[in-house]
Amino acid sequence: MTRRWSIACAALLALAAPIPARAQDDPHAAHHALPGSEPVKSRSLYQIPGTWTDEAGHAFELASLRGHRVLLVLFYGSCDSVCPIIVRDVKKVDAMLPAADRGQTRFALVTIDPGVDTPEHLLAYAKKNQLDLDRWHLLNGSAEQVRVLANVLGFQYRPNGNGQYSHTIRITVLDREGVVVDHYD
Repeated sequence: MTRRWSIACAALLALAAPIPARAQDDPHAAHHALPGSEPVKSRSLYQIPGTWTDEAGHAFELASLRGHRVLLVLFYGSCDSVCPIIVRDVKKVDAMLPAADRGQTRFALVTIDPGVDTPEHLLAYAKKNQLDLDRWHLLNGSAEQVRVLANVLGFQYRPNGNGQYSHTIRITVLDREGVVVDHYD
């Protein structure tokens, strides 16, 4: 089994696994707590302030994903190396989900290159990659918003010239309250 399929299968298993009902039952709680956080609600990524812009140019709150399991990926649309592979692998995870789980799962692709990945560019990217925009959200935010989210997720990135970035390769799984369940690097 290739490494990419291992990631896809692990993400699928994480999505299919029951989510602990209480914070003290969550084995990942101590590892993924936001600074100064306490119970589950305060560890939620949905507590991060700021409004994003989606691929249609509409305001988008991360908290609107509440109630769904989420696979979240930081990427950039002009990447010519690993980002297309990650998106393809996440699409494979989506395709492998049982119908009942598929309806309860959302996908968020957050650009690390907000100056280039405008909503129009993100919409073109979604169409090119045949992403179901009822469940897939491509998000653009300010450079500061992206840095905050990346820091919380332990995602590192930096421009390396000619429009490309060096960055962590990571798929993050969120539970229905926006708490990080796991990362797949």
